[in-house]
Amino acid sequence: MAAIQLKNLHKRYESIDVMHQVNIDIEDGEFVALVGPSGCGKSTLLRLISGLEDITSGEILFDGKVVNRLSPAEREIAMVFQSYALYPHMTVKKNLSFGLENLNMDRAIIEERIQKAAKLLDLLPYMDRKPRALSGGQRQRVAIGRAIVRNPKVFLFDEPLSNLDAKLRVQTRGEITKLHKKLNTTMIYVTHDQVEAMTMAEKIVVVNAGRIEQVGKPLDLFERPANRFVAEFIGSPKMNIFQAGITKVSDNGIEVTSKSIGEFSIPVISKTAKIGDSVTLGVRPSHIEIAESGIPLEITQLECMGHETFIYGSIQGEKEDLVAHLPHHFDAEIGDTIFLRFTSQFMHVFCDKTDQAFKRIEV
Repeated sequence: MAAIQLKNLHKRYESIDVMHQVNIDIEDGEFVALVGPSGCGKSTLLRLISGLEDITSGEILFDGKVVNRLSPAEREIAMVFQSYALYPHMTVKKNLSFGLENLNMDRAIIEERIQKAAKLLDLLPYMDRKPRALSGGQRQRVAIGRAIVRNPKVFLFDEPLSNLDAKLRVQTRGEITKLHKKLNTTMIYVTHDQVEAMTMAEKIVVVNAGRIEQVGKPLDLFERPANRFVAEFIGSPKMNIFQAGITKVSDNGIEVTSKSIGEFSIPVISKTAKIGDSVTLGVRPSHIEIAESGIPLEITQLECMGHETFIYGSIQGEKEDLVAHLPHHFDAEIGDTIFLRFTSQFMHVFCDKTDQAFKRIEV
């Protein structure tokens, strides 16, 4: 196990800066997810931590020791990639043991490690099979097992579930979460799927264009996003956005007016807020209620799952469809008009000049 610190980490490829002054603290035994859109620098950051890429400036510390110039083997890390990268001509057992054999490790120790990993990952019935005789989920477990037998200080996962179907993804992410609890080893997990990050990680790092937007617990990022980017990226479906203007500022919050959804008193504050400023309002789909009167919505699409319903519709004056999430079945038809109610307590406010969130007043 290892505690990891990234201090002012910077990476440049020729004249292009791809990582900008990254600072992250990862505690010993913590499960951390790196999330962000494609091309934001998640995998690059993982490769810098692993030692597969050299940093341009800054420091990487494992347990307080600078490891900038150490190889991946010297850093005692193990990586699991999107591609299983198994040896097709070798059995599961041989795939697990091959790396250790190359290190000339004692045979008894190798056998003990692979048996322990196979039992942990429920691979014992498949030890004599070759990869072609395994399912996608079983192959991924072998790839994880190959990392486990090395007894690393840190596990690095680079989108390991991308090749699995939806049902298997859910199953495997549960297995990885349980594995972390059993091993209690530091894990860093890269994914573009924020649902994976929210359900698996103890801490989430949101990356955007090579910069860290916010670091925090999953629920903190959902309820208290630092800026508009984090607010729209975290949560599925994404947050609904509306334009508004500030009409009053007080110690109890602000009052805003939106042409499309009306007037609200919102318990948020900002040192720079003043009357007349334009702001962006954010409302989570799960924080919208159906009412007998209120904001009219013409339904354009319905997604009925049985236990929940997603309603898409247009509000007069808004270019993008609004999305509402109901935790139950809702009987309606496309073309129907329903009425919505927003609760100001759950509304988010972002400064249009900086995209930074106003601070919520905790009651």
